[in-house]
Amino acid sequence: MTDSQHRVPSIDILAFRAKVAVVVPATNTIVQPEFEAMRPAGVTNHVTRMLLPPRPYDDMEVYKQALATEKGGLEEALGQVLPCEPHVVAHGHSIHSFRGDRARAEAEAARLEALCGIPFVTPSTAVLKGLEALGNPRRIAVLTPYWPPADALIAEFFTACGYDVVASHGLKATGPTAVARITLEEIRAGFRAVDRPDAEALIHVGTNLPVSAITEDIEAAHGKPLIGVNVATYWLALRRIGIRDPLPGFGILARQK
Repeated sequence: MTDSQHRVPSIDILAFRAKVAVVVPATNTIVQPEFEAMRPAGVTNHVTRMLLPPRPYDDMEVYKQALATEKGGLEEALGQVLPCEPHVVAHGHSIHSFRGDRARAEAEAARLEALCGIPFVTPSTAVLKGLEALGNPRRIAVLTPYWPPADALIAEFFTACGYDVVASHGLKATGPTAVARITLEEIRAGFRAVDRPDAEALIHVGTNLPVSAITEDIEAAHGKPLIGVNVATYWLALRRIGIRDPLPGFGILARQK
């Protein structure tokens, strides 16, 4: 990506309010349709895909090493989408942003924002903003599609940000495309497994896990808010550019202005 690719955001006949650039892993099949389902009138989404190396699922030590060292083609993907002159970038890839603490997450988001020249929303900063919008509940239960090393990384992130992770549960998908094949009943069972009476909010991390459409069902079943990574990311992307429409059907957070 070069500075020459920075362009002033523009509107058009369909995007008469805004264009949202969306970056997802090449294997991700859930973010695009979920963001389309949330899209307000006058907003258009423009998806670009980045390559990521596969993570092994039969050796947890190698899996852990991959989490620490893997790099994806984010900048190359941005170079393919910024020419359409979007107003904001929503990053549809979780695990890279849930590392370290809040300062690290915000610094990385700021770096990417400076690189693009427009607002850039990462999943971790979106979930944190979502928690704040709902009164900042401190005791959380986290559901992921991952294996224990990734679950530990995410729990450490929330702990460093001042939250008490009362429970964490990974669904142990056997590959990136396998995440999207986890059934809705398996997801509901995952939330039942992770929820505890002392949890004040449920968190979902893992953008290829199809949670968004059942957010309201999960909230009704458990009597507490669910901050799902895809809902939070799209919600914050819109709010960052001044679009405050409620996103009906996607839970408590999606109705917050």
